[in-house]
Amino acid sequence: MRKSWPLVLLLVLLLTACGSSRNRNGEGISEKDYRTGTEGLQLTFMQNNPPDKVFAGSEMDVLVEVRNAGAYPDTDAFDGKLEIYGYDRKAFVRGGWDGSNFIGRTLQGKSQFGPSGGREVKQFHVDEVTTLFGAEFYEPTLVVAACYKYRTIAEPLVCIDPEPFTVFDENKVCTIPSNGKSYSLSNQGAPVAVTKVTEEVSAKNLHFGIYIQNVGEGKVVDENTRNDCPLSLDYNDVDRVLVQVKLPWDGAPRCQPRGDSADPVRLDESGNGYIYCTFTKPTTKSAFETILQVQVDYRYLDTIQKKIRIVNINR
Repeated sequence: MRKSWPLVLLLVLLLTACGSSRNRNGEGISEKDYRTGTEGLQLTFMQNNPPDKVFAGSEMDVLVEVRNAGAYPDTDAFDGKLEIYGYDRKAFVRGGWDGSNFIGRTLQGKSQFGPSGGREVKQFHVDEVTTLFGAEFYEPTLVVAACYKYRTIAEPLVCIDPEPFTVFDENKVCTIPSNGKSYSLSNQGAPVAVTKVTEEVSAKNLHFGIYIQNVGEGKVVDENTRNDCPLSLDYNDVDRVLVQVKLPWDGAPRCQPRGDSADPVRLDESGNGYIYCTFTKPTTKSAFETILQVQVDYRYLDTIQKKIRIVNINR
């Protein structure tokens, strides 16, 4: 009986190791799907910064907590900035961001190693606030906007049936009906989501329709507006996304629109967009399931605002 203890101990150690996967930093690895949710960044004013009321001649801080609630990026490659506006600049004497208005590149999104995403606090300091013309009070509405690059990745499992209407009735793992097939998706941990994919099969090709929607509370902005966003945007900069669609054997389908910067996917007034892609059939004749990868790139614009009251006690 005593000889069996080493074997029991070995089994316990193996089961413990399998049940507690950890990364090289000792952090737990989550097995949950982290690409969920409809947000990118979450912006929040820190408590009493800015205050509801401030006296003329005083200094003031605006502290903004920035949380990455989505699933992008998974490396230190975040690209975004904050802007503050909505007030008469004559009322803020020598105001500016501490260091820079650019958000740190280390603000990673949710991942298997960090299911809560990154966090950063940005400070805008004003040396002195005043009322205009020495008025009794001034009540501006401070707006803080975050404009940042983001990416949506959807990877639905789709059926590939090169010969859906063959006479031979094989025991297929999946089938494509004569009127096509539809796959419903929810969200992918980003403010822009791939909501549905449709599939049809022709004699030589596979055809996929991809439906895209702005599911966040902000605005979708062209990816190339890094310097102009948010205060110098024009009509043509809004509601444009870049889309890449791939199957494992065909990474360059024919798409309409093309989905590149010269021919992007345009979202309508309701925030909906569509791209139709044609792929070559695989060489196999049997049906199988595989992943259709859809990558959507864009910039996103989120804002928060707060009204403050500057009081002139010398009036």
